[in-house]
Amino acid sequence: MNVYLAIILNISLLSFPMAQQYETQQYKTIKTLKKAEIRYYPSVMKIKANRDVGFNVLFGYISGKNHKKQNIAMTTPVYMQKDKGQEVMEFVLPSSFDVEDAPKPISEKIEVYQSKPGYFIAYAFGGYALDWVTQRAIKTVKKIAESNQVSIEGDPILLVYNSPYKVINRKNEILFKIDYKEPQTE
Repeated sequence: MNVYLAIILNISLLSFPMAQQYETQQYKTIKTLKKAEIRYYPSVMKIKANRDVGFNVLFGYISGKNHKKQNIAMTTPVYMQKDKGQEVMEFVLPSSFDVEDAPKPISEKIEVYQSKPGYFIAYAFGGYALDWVTQRAIKTVKKIAESNQVSIEGDPILLVYNSPYKVINRKNEILFKIDYKEPQTE
């Protein structure tokens, strides 16, 4: 997770107060469980790259290094997770983009795709997403899920909302995909 700190520092050099100015991915809160939430995330357009080159190539894409030479606004959060055994970083594209109008990447290191909608358990934590802090948050959300009979699936997803320059009231979250069915209303 020390890699996370380096990535966050890179983000700070290019985008100062992220969460205050930029569009944030929408979701619907279904239920609150202690300090966690069950959320529904609708499908959105994302870009992803291997974390070794992630921030630089993703930032290049939104800075016009795409087939349309189009500048694209930065959004929050930045996703960091494992995908098919690889550590990846993802940016959410602004909600105005869909499959037809998202620019194709120039770099072969970037994948543009539409995410699948789904249910997740989310746990927010403050401070910097250092390895030990993130691991503690992962343990906490797993305990909350277990005590509420919520079945988690796969690896944790780290969401980072702020530039490292923001010291107070930082926001990060851990998400786990869950097997959840909303109760039917009559």
